[in-house]
Amino acid sequence: MGWAAEEFETLELGDARLNRRAVLLAERLALKPGASIPNACQNWSETVAAYRFLSHGGVSWDDVMQAHCQAS
Repeated sequence: MGWAAEEFETLELGDARLNRRAVLLAERLALKPGASIPNACQNWSETVAAYRFLSHGGVSWDDVMQAHCQAS
């Protein structure tokens, strides 16, 4: 289990795919903190998935931050 999976272990966005996307996006952005999303992602499909995740109506930043705070 990677650091992001451990960090967001308690994250529950209502869909396992959203949870996995949050972990992957955190890993990608952490590797290139100053990069844009397209430059942080490894390919176009990953970039599109990142933007879909960020615009998803069911994704709450409060949920993401709560999981992060619980891990801290």
